[in-house]
Amino acid sequence: MSFKEKSAWISLISTTCIFGYYFYSIFMLIGEPTEAARESAKDYLIQAVFLSIVVEIFFHAVLGLTSNKETEIKGDERDKMYEYKANNLGYSVLGIGVILSLVRIITLEHNPTWAEHYSAAQIPMQTAQILMLFFILSEIVRFSGQVFYYRRGY
Repeated sequence: MSFKEKSAWISLISTTCIFGYYFYSIFMLIGEPTEAARESAKDYLIQAVFLSIVVEIFFHAVLGLTSNKETEIKGDERDKMYEYKANNLGYSVLGIGVILSLVRIITLEHNPTWAEHYSAAQIPMQTAQILMLFFILSEIVRFSGQVFYYRRGY
């Protein structure tokens, strides 16, 4: 495997595990008192971001130390093409998430009773969580796309 492919694997696995647990924890807050749920959601987000940064730095540092070729680290045309294609996939997912969030916001502005009707599914800071979910999904799709193109080979 090339340096870039190993890097994509590290990012894919760490993002999936850390933020998978984050969203699981957020969904477990459904039904909790509002203020306590907001504080817990904030704490979970800080922990997930901090852990993600630490894990990425650690594993990429180890990967960089074990890769001794500078040209391998920089990549070639093939690496750039795979990144470009994977970025397009991830951007598409992010765009869909933003559009869905905007539709939700507009719907709630025009029909505020709708939110009260579905209050059983209230997640703390729901719009922010939806945007975060689609951001993380776009990153997972991007890393998965890179891994897919590296595995496919063309």
